[in-house]
Amino acid sequence: MFCPNCGKKVNDYDNFCKFCGHDLREENEGNSADKSDLKGVITIPYIDIHANEKELDLSSYEKSCPQSDLKTAAAPEAQKEHAKEEDFEEQVSEDEEIVVYEIKKHCMALFWPCVFSPLLIAHFWIFYVNIPSLIGFLIALAFLMPIVYPILRYFSDRSVVTTSNLHIRQGVFNCEDICVPLKKIHLVRLRRSFLGRLAEYGHLIIEKENSDKEIVYRYIQNPDDVEFILNNSQAYIAEYLKK
Repeated sequence: MFCPNCGKKVNDYDNFCKFCGHDLREENEGNSADKSDLKGVITIPYIDIHANEKELDLSSYEKSCPQSDLKTAAAPEAQKEHAKEEDFEEQVSEDEEIVVYEIKKHCMALFWPCVFSPLLIAHFWIFYVNIPSLIGFLIALAFLMPIVYPILRYFSDRSVVTTSNLHIRQGVFNCEDICVPLKKIHLVRLRRSFLGRLAEYGHLIIEKENSDKEIVYRYIQNPDDVEFILNNSQAYIAEYLKK
């Protein structure tokens, strides 16, 4: 609705123009047919701003408007804010993945290679010296694989938790990339030996929904923290995004 005096846009239920003060009640009476379509709009009674104390008295308005109407009027704004938050969360989780936690390897992954390294290096030297040929060198090199391969795995394996997925990369020569949606994780378990409890490391075992195959990620640091994050991923991500 526009003011017939100044031509500026005003609300349909205003009694006076807030720009020029023109009386709009006659216009509102002439447009009573249009008012019939505004059944859900709360009509605010006219309050004389030129009162003695020049203060707005909203007591009569609050009495005339039930609390349910006030809640109904405020509900759309709350719904809009809630919808904005949901849209933001969906945009972060689907369009742009943010790394919220990195699952690091424990140094105990190199424990057994270090223990057996003197014995294996001795066998390598014996074969290399006694059989000075390419075949002897390859046979001797096979004794070093139990040492070299775990070391390469320690530096090549990676695992991170994002806002929507768990990414695991394992292997050296044939790398296996695994992506598990956090919503599809059915069960998270830890396998820890006595030494693992003392040194605070463990093997992570993950079961997906509608899948019998287990995903195992060995020698991880802080296994209790990782288990808690994966079992409470939504709460952890919400706290992380607030930082």
